[in-house]
Amino acid sequence: MNRANIEKKQIDLIKESICVFTKCMECRDLFREGSLCFERIEDFVDDRGKSCLFRLKEMCHDLFRNSDEASYKEKLYDITVGYIFHEAMKLRENLYQIEYYKPKYGIGSHELTPLENKIVREIGMMIQKADKRLKEGIKELKPLLNELIEQMKGLIRLYKNNYLIPRFIFENEKTLIRVFGKKGFEALLSDMYRDGRVLLMFKAAQSYLESEYHELARDLFRRVASLDNKNRQAQFLFMYTSAFHFYFKNRPSRAQSYAEKALAMPGDHHQMAVYRESLRKLSRTLSEETKKVKKA
Repeated sequence: MNRANIEKKQIDLIKESICVFTKCMECRDLFREGSLCFERIEDFVDDRGKSCLFRLKEMCHDLFRNSDEASYKEKLYDITVGYIFHEAMKLRENLYQIEYYKPKYGIGSHELTPLENKIVREIGMMIQKADKRLKEGIKELKPLLNELIEQMKGLIRLYKNNYLIPRFIFENEKTLIRVFGKKGFEALLSDMYRDGRVLLMFKAAQSYLESEYHELARDLFRRVASLDNKNRQAQFLFMYTSAFHFYFKNRPSRAQSYAEKALAMPGDHHQMAVYRESLRKLSRTLSEETKKVKKA
């Protein structure tokens, strides 16, 4: 599996983990309200591949179970997800028994033979046990999900160098605060990015640029440059992305202006060399196109 595919799958894994946490909390809230039904829990867990927990389990197996490169954190995550899946499947089975057998066993005893009455009583006892197990299972699932979330933070830290991670964090800040709590999110941000939010924005902008989303990258580089006016990289990359943004918008004069401003900046960072070469090519292209227009 190539690096780009692995990085995309790592992001998908985090997204599915958040979905599992969200769906589990929805089921818990419905249970407390007395309105949890089998149809609703199917979105959380099933054995046919339609639920978020089933998908997460399969993702973990695919990425970690038979991989020699998987870290101990990833192997532990696979085990934790697998355990949660099997516990959740027990919940699903108990709910099924309560929902589909309870209405059927309340038959008038005067219509039944002694043996049939015995069967009905046994089903009633089975339903009572299932109801008790369901309550206990819902209670036990919350700490397991909390453990999953703590481990997920560890995976996000582990995937710090995945170029898609800063963009994911930036785009999903509200969701991550809801899952981790504000303090937990800020602590994660502080652990990953020494300069906090400004560095996160810069990294997210670089991620957009790498994927050639020039307009999104341009907006973030502009914001970083305004927050940190000493950040020459952000200033240069704002002009770089602006040049390409206006080029693709068919506004050549503005594109040329930004390209010239960027190229006029001192080249004090070796990582900018590739971008400078791209700008030189763009500038030559723009000059040639301008000459053709004048001749026409």
